[in-house]
Amino acid sequence: MSVPKIEEIDPDGDTLLILRNPNAPFATWNHEIDQEWANALPQYQSAMSKSHELTILPTEASDDKDSAQAETEPVDLRFRLCSAILKVTSPYFKKSMKGIWKATECEPGFEWTLLERDWDAEAFLMLMNILHHKSHRVPRTITLETLTKIATLVDYYDCHEAVTIWVENWVSNLSLEEPDYYSRELLMRLTVARVFPNNKAFRALTEVAIERSRGPIHTLGLPIPQQIIGQLEAIQ
Repeated sequence: MSVPKIEEIDPDGDTLLILRNPNAPFATWNHEIDQEWANALPQYQSAMSKSHELTILPTEASDDKDSAQAETEPVDLRFRLCSAILKVTSPYFKKSMKGIWKATECEPGFEWTLLERDWDAEAFLMLMNILHHKSHRVPRTITLETLTKIATLVDYYDCHEAVTIWVENWVSNLSLEEPDYYSRELLMRLTVARVFPNNKAFRALTEVAIERSRGPIHTLGLPIPQQIIGQLEAIQ
């Protein structure tokens, strides 16, 4: 039996983090949402508006790809990390790495073993490299989708300060043209503007969501608090 490969973020690290079910579906715009919107369509709609909305509907090709991925059993990913860095940069990890749990759950050769699941492998690797000061391994430009995945991780692990400089660079390299229609892209940009506070962008995006959504405003599993969704829907 072969030994599982370990991503050596810190070769001297004392912590093994196992990421189970990596690359789970992210911010999925599903058929239930399509149906809600179809029932809420106005009688008259411009051709431009219709063309925009086609960009948020799933295609047959993507469905086939998702089905193929679902049939393949995902392989756990393993990362060697430094517990001291994790505890300093993330209150989540600091809280997790306490108590007798350390003595009873660790794998041989490590002082700590952490179990996480579903995260995007590329985004998670980027975040761990940032936390461990491996800047040469971090790309200077990334897509909106990847930035949203990192924002979701940062919100979950509460490590905003560690990524501030990187986020400023990534956001500056994104397209400045914000969507003027309700879409998956708008919700991703809204997530980025909330997690990495940008009040101007957040206000502009919420105005579009209020004015252009013809049904419930969705989170797609993104870290947009339900309180914010409730406030937006109350204004609609």
